Amino acid sequence: MRKAIFAALAVGGALVPGLALADAREDVVSNLTRCAQLTEDRQWLDCYYGAAQPMRAWLGLSPASQGQLKLLQEQPKPALLPSTVTRAAVRTGPPPKPKASGLFDVFGGSDVVNNQPVASYDVKADGFLITLADGQVWKQTDDDASKHPVRWRDPASSMRVTISQGAMHSFNLVVNDENLHHKVKRIR
Repeated sequence: MRKAIFAALAVGGALVPGLALADAREDVVSNLTRCAQLTEDRQWLDCYYGAAQPMRAWLGLSPASQGQLKLLQEQPKPALLPSTVTRAAVRTGPPPKPKASGLFDVFGGSDVVNNQPVASYDVKADGFLITLADGQVWKQTDDDASKHPVRWRDPASSMRVTISQGAMHSFNLVVNDENLHHKVKRIR
């Protein structure tokens, strides 16, 4: 079954012009401009699905239908991208800090980080500093450090953390399967 899906993706990718010339996002944007001339909504949507084929292949999703790809191929390729079409900025570094959810944040909330690998940690008398694989850095609060000092000895590569929103705009960090949660704040 996997071989059939891979073969379909390879054939579908070969049908889309310019797939190897740029990354998947640029190919999709370029293909979308070909669909702009279609005035009938159903045709435009089918062309749009065909235009997304490079990203579908990149993500390992099922390929667009042959009809959608054919409709895309029938559209002339514009010489230049319109000035209103720009490439999305590629985000680097850690994800943005979580936002407070307002009045109802008083009661806590969902996971902000779920079972994330730890890149490194540093334990000191005033608390720990933990860096996650995606670049996030969290520090144990002073109050929690005095009540719950940690004595981690395991290598960082063997640790995973889950961080959830706590009450009153706080965050709770749990390492692996510990029963204790630590109050932390996001540094970076």
